Amino acid sequence: MTVTTVETAWQFLAQGRFDDASDIAHALLARAPDDVAALSCAAVADWELGRDIDAAIGLLEKAASLAPDNAPIWHNLATLHASKGDIEAASAGFEQALRINPADSRAFFSLAQNRRFTEETDLVRQMLQLYGSGSLQRDALEFLCFGLAKVYADLGKPSRAMHFCIEANWLAGRPWDSAGERRRLAVTRELAEAGRFMRAKAAHPGPAPVFIVGMPRSGTTLVEAMLSRHPQVHALGETIHISELDRQLTGGDPGKIPGLPRDRLRAAGEKTLKAMRAGAGPGIRFVADKTPENAFRIGLIAALFPQARIIHVRRHPLDCGLSNLFTRFTRGQGFSFRQNDLGERIRQTAEVMSIWKRTGLVPVLEVNYERIVNEPAVQARRMTDFLGLAWDDACLAPEQARHSVRTASQYQVRQKINANSVGRHALYREWLAPLIEAMGGEDWVEAEFADQQRASEPS
Repeated sequence: MTVTTVETAWQFLAQGRFDDASDIAHALLARAPDDVAALSCAAVADWELGRDIDAAIGLLEKAASLAPDNAPIWHNLATLHASKGDIEAASAGFEQALRINPADSRAFFSLAQNRRFTEETDLVRQMLQLYGSGSLQRDALEFLCFGLAKVYADLGKPSRAMHFCIEANWLAGRPWDSAGERRRLAVTRELAEAGRFMRAKAAHPGPAPVFIVGMPRSGTTLVEAMLSRHPQVHALGETIHISELDRQLTGGDPGKIPGLPRDRLRAAGEKTLKAMRAGAGPGIRFVADKTPENAFRIGLIAALFPQARIIHVRRHPLDCGLSNLFTRFTRGQGFSFRQNDLGERIRQTAEVMSIWKRTGLVPVLEVNYERIVNEPAVQARRMTDFLGLAWDDACLAPEQARHSVRTASQYQVRQKINANSVGRHALYREWLAPLIEAMGGEDWVEAEFADQQRASEPS
């Protein structure tokens, strides 16, 4: 490839073009092994791609040794440690970033996410002082407000927590094409009910894909961690495999799926499966992709992978919605920052999954977060039975999962299974009227949760 500048590599990284960013950064390192910017870019791109996290950490450690006063390097190094589950090393990295730059609101945010608060510590007082200084730009203030919302949620002060949560979401507002999403759902419904979506026929030898889908913050990371503990499952985390295929093959228009040539679909499926299986060792039977929004791409998944299995994770709509509001997503999820968009998206996800289940295009197992945390052995066995795997007690210790977690749940998933977040919405209900209305009202919320319970009962 033609070696270009490190600035281009970082631009590709910001655009989500992780392969291109990694290729350029590593090509630059081949010529200049001590290029700090290239070391950092290569490490972050490789981490985003789910590659060897220890190697990525090594690149950042080298960068930190060459530029010890560079706060962003320490921040990135800490982020990778956190995704690996080394919370102590992560905290040390974020604290070092703050020593270099005491106004690093991203470091404050990350420290708040990776610990549980029982009192207003010196760290909290520093965050409040920075908040009151009036010195932060919009994006920096956004990080700080999300961090303070988490602090006061931990402290059981819902009014204070919601104050910062509302401000954080206002600051973070991102584009969301609600009208376009309604059109895509209508097309999907029409095609599915008319039987227009096709199922791939010829199986691809080797490990089969299982897609863990649902709303963000519904428990998909927990389900993936439980399955990843099984010796025959390889966890991929959230990936761009299917979204990129969707972009290339349909331009995001589900109406184009029925017209795609089968030979093109087979070639695309084989290429994607090869990439998904790249890190899977011997004895692996399933590779697990837990990208929640793939719930809307199951028509394409069915046309690509005949062995595909779907696990749909569901959670009480208000707990799920509240958790989205308190989460600062790194990219995408534009619906999550406004209650009306969020409520509509929760309902759309429930509807599209009911379409796939009703039409029987792909085998779907429904699991419910509340049942998982209250009866983990029962629900984990439902999942292994669904995949045809022998039971393994390791599935009940997801906190020991070895894979890198690159989602907002990277701290929670390292804890033992617990029900700490169940029913949390009760403390915040007075602020959630727009969310409830957008879902369809109290009756829909109650009916949806009742259906979740029924659908996840052991057979």
